[in-house]
Amino acid sequence: MYRKFKKIFLVMTILGMLFTNVYSNEVREVQLIEDFSAELLGENETAEQEATVSKPIEQQQIQEIIENKNADEEEIKKEEVKAKAENQKEQVKEEKIKENIEKASEKSEEVKELKEVKEDKNLAIEEPENPEKDNQKYEMIKYYSDDGVEWELPNNFRAVIVGDTKGNVIFAKDADTMYPLASVTKMMSLMVTFDEINAGNISLNDSVRISKNPLKYGGSGIALKAGQIFVLEDLIKASAVYSANNATYAIAEYVGNGSVFSFVAKMNRKLKDYGLQNEIRYHTPAGLPTRVTKQPMDEGTARGIYKLSIEALKYKKYIEIAGIKNTKIYNGKIAIRNRNHLIGERGVYGIKTGFHKEAKYNIAVASKFEDTDVIIVVMGGETYKTRDGIVLSILDILNKNYIVKNGLIKRK
Repeated sequence: MYRKFKKIFLVMTILGMLFTNVYSNEVREVQLIEDFSAELLGENETAEQEATVSKPIEQQQIQEIIENKNADEEEIKKEEVKAKAENQKEQVKEEKIKENIEKASEKSEEVKELKEVKEDKNLAIEEPENPEKDNQKYEMIKYYSDDGVEWELPNNFRAVIVGDTKGNVIFAKDADTMYPLASVTKMMSLMVTFDEINAGNISLNDSVRISKNPLKYGGSGIALKAGQIFVLEDLIKASAVYSANNATYAIAEYVGNGSVFSFVAKMNRKLKDYGLQNEIRYHTPAGLPTRVTKQPMDEGTARGIYKLSIEALKYKKYIEIAGIKNTKIYNGKIAIRNRNHLIGERGVYGIKTGFHKEAKYNIAVASKFEDTDVIIVVMGGETYKTRDGIVLSILDILNKNYIVKNGLIKRK
């Protein structure tokens, strides 16, 4: 049994080996045939080439992607620069528009101011000619002073007062009514300025730099530019002699340490020192009307101005300057003449004139009368010629009816 099984196993083993060898040869032959076929057709080279070529293609694709990315980034940067430039351009445009609007606004204000001055032609001139009113026949009215003297005067003024330098009033008409002062206001401005000079705080020789502020005030004035340097005495002459508004504001700024309001406060404190706070009210240094200054009107009574004139005569240098008929300032480059046409006539040597539409024609006159002085204040004259005519009529009445006894003006 065993031997029989052994023979069978041996036979099967031999058969298995034969089968394996035959199959292996067939597989090898098939593989060899496939390899040979592939070699004949060039498939191996193609595969190798494909493998070789595919690598550069991938690198090229990667390079293209990188280049495209860089191009996109460059384009984005260009767009950003362009957008930034456009934004800056827009900002410049907006700033330009804003600047133009501001300039237009400033120009509009300038035009408005010029229009206001143009509409009121008389604002710019202290003594505009008015032949019609000058030649008009005014009613002559007879008044009587306390001493019984007849005062015949034309009906073309608001108020009059006549007195000596000691406070003795000879004649008065409506002397306690408040009226606009106009440039008679400058009398106190100059007194305050000389207070500072006399105290040693400032000097006539001081150099004053002109700011833009005084240039805003039209009317009577001298040629001024911002940044110019003027000697203080020249500005005082321009104010006292020529009644220059811009010069007066330049003085106020200088004496007020840059503040016009501070200067006006000094003016009102001085009024209080004289006890005149109920007879005169100051709001500006030059007396221009409210439509120009946007401040209340400077006002006073003829009696108040008479009392102030008495004090003004104590300022010798001021009165000396106020009596100048013609002069030159700013190194001889600016010629000015006195707005008071009566200077030098019939003993007149001061003090201050004033005019604007609301005030009409005012004047405070100091004149020699025999061996003393007389003060005449006229407010609200119709023209400067009729106002000056009243002053001359008063001097005639004084010469006809009065003499000086023991330093006092008495009826003959």
